[in-house]
Amino acid sequence: MSNPGPQARHEDTPDTGPDAGRTGADGSPGDGVAPDAVHAAAERTDTSGGPGGDRAGWQFLVRSMRGHWWVEGASLASALVWTACVVTVPDLIGRAVNVGLLGHHQGELLVLGAVIAAVGALGALAAGLRRYCNGLASRSVERELRSLLFTRLLGFDVGYHDQVNRGQLLSRATSDLFQVQTLVSAGPAWIANTVTIVAVAVVLIVIDPLLGLVALCGLPIVGLTSKKYATTVRPALGKLQRARGNLAGVVEETVSGIRAVKGFGAEPVLEQRLGDQADEVRTQSLAIVDTRGHYNPMLNVVPMLELAAVNWLGGYLIIHHELTVGTLLAFNAYLAVVTGPLQSIGWFIVQVQRALVSAQRLDAVTSYRPAITDPEQPRELPPGRGSIHFDSVDFSYPGTSEPALRGLDLEITGGEVVALVGPTGSGKTTVASLIARLYDPQRGTVRLEGVDIRDLAARELREAVGVVFEDSFLFDDTVATNLRVGQPSAPDRALHDAARLAQADGFVSRLEHGYDAPVGERGLALSGGQRQRVALARGILATPRVIVLDDATSAVDAAKEREIISGLEEVSDDRTMIIISHRAATVAMADRVVLLDGGRVAAVGTHDELMASSARYREVLGGDTAGTEDGAAGTEGGAGDAGVRRCG
Repeated sequence: MSNPGPQARHEDTPDTGPDAGRTGADGSPGDGVAPDAVHAAAERTDTSGGPGGDRAGWQFLVRSMRGHWWVEGASLASALVWTACVVTVPDLIGRAVNVGLLGHHQGELLVLGAVIAAVGALGALAAGLRRYCNGLASRSVERELRSLLFTRLLGFDVGYHDQVNRGQLLSRATSDLFQVQTLVSAGPAWIANTVTIVAVAVVLIVIDPLLGLVALCGLPIVGLTSKKYATTVRPALGKLQRARGNLAGVVEETVSGIRAVKGFGAEPVLEQRLGDQADEVRTQSLAIVDTRGHYNPMLNVVPMLELAAVNWLGGYLIIHHELTVGTLLAFNAYLAVVTGPLQSIGWFIVQVQRALVSAQRLDAVTSYRPAITDPEQPRELPPGRGSIHFDSVDFSYPGTSEPALRGLDLEITGGEVVALVGPTGSGKTTVASLIARLYDPQRGTVRLEGVDIRDLAARELREAVGVVFEDSFLFDDTVATNLRVGQPSAPDRALHDAARLAQADGFVSRLEHGYDAPVGERGLALSGGQRQRVALARGILATPRVIVLDDATSAVDAAKEREIISGLEEVSDDRTMIIISHRAATVAMADRVVLLDGGRVAAVGTHDELMASSARYREVLGGDTAGTEDGAAGTEGGAGDAGVRRCG
């Protein structure tokens, strides 16, 4: 059986056209990008730098805010009200000291105290409203982006998922979304902080030009340091995000393959892999810490030096009766007001850079154009029993130079039961994948009822073709929910009929909760044969006109497999069935057997005809040529239901 498993995985997403793999009328490659372009494009690993990258990041952030500007506007308005309050209070304090305390005007002191309290209350109210609006906007954006990302991932072709590291996708759906959400939340507050710095600078110059200039002389230093900080920290942030994605990939693979890890005693190997990736995350994190350690002291010390200079000069001016005590106190209060915003510059710079890197990584996913898309004007699938034609089909998997299919010509009549037989790598699974249009051929066409499947809407094709692969993936839910994946509204009677045909009803009924029994993550609460039968019942319940069993019964014994195939014959009169199997007893039940070898049709006939005429056919079946009455023990033993494991 040919294996379309993933080639070398890469972090970043390719950019291919929607017509990738289409062929011209003369059979030559079309104008689209061939699947190997997916692999080539995936070689790009750096999404963290360059002016173009920044522009793409900012554009993504702006697009993300669509529909939320009014909330952000309300947050910004509240932030500006808060700014006005904090800028007003120091001046009121200065007046209270000069007029109320030093001038001994108790009435004015009480009035100014009341005004300060009112302004403080208004500022607190504005701050609370700002935080509420920030939370509303940022969480809404995060939710929409997560939904968009997930929807896009569901719509991408299998070739994309073959090439992109799942850990990187998990990192985008978690860490990167969090960075964008944090920037959206912090944006209005940072704008308010900037306005605060500018407003305080103007007020200080107006109150006392000389003292104001002394208080503001450190701002150019802060600006230059901030710019250098942003330039230096950016590459390390991009590397950190990728390292986190790789770390998530190791964890995801280890948890998914825990049985293989345990079976081979590979814990030390995985621990080493995890340690290496964790070390890389630590290295990149420490690089950021080191950069922050170089620049943050300057950003923090400048406000303190300004405060010291203002108090030294202010004290001198007070001694010489050129400045009032209240004015100096106001200056100190103003400097206290801007100290927080100035010291937050470093944090905000890092957050902006993080968000830009994350936005670019998210944009790389959401802007990817799948190689397999619906046509602009889909054709309607005519009625029929599922006739299939492969016309001179060439296909190679992304990133490989060895063709999986070479000029394959194959015709399957509607309602026919056909068995595909061949050595490993002969193209059997590739045929199944192309029928379901998980990939598109580089040359030639695949037709269903005489219609090129690329001219059909994906939903209509999925309803017409059902493929049950050897790897029977089940969702972490109940048996019934897994059966209804393709038919959510299927009645219980249809559910039980499908399970009966797949020889699953017996063991499911004996589970503690029957069809409501949980199957565990990936269905691991069931045995391999049980998982395959549930997956097969799921395929039957979808009632496709073409059902492909790609070694879908390999985990059950030969006797149980024959029962399953016999049961499927009840519904095969009005549909096409394609069976991929290595068991002679199962293959012999087909109307016709197709021997594939090297991506081509090597021989066609009944099982008996090929046994008599084809040495290659006998070689492929190997020792399983004793006829249809063999009942070799399978993976479940006996009739296949012995030792049924309970779910839960």
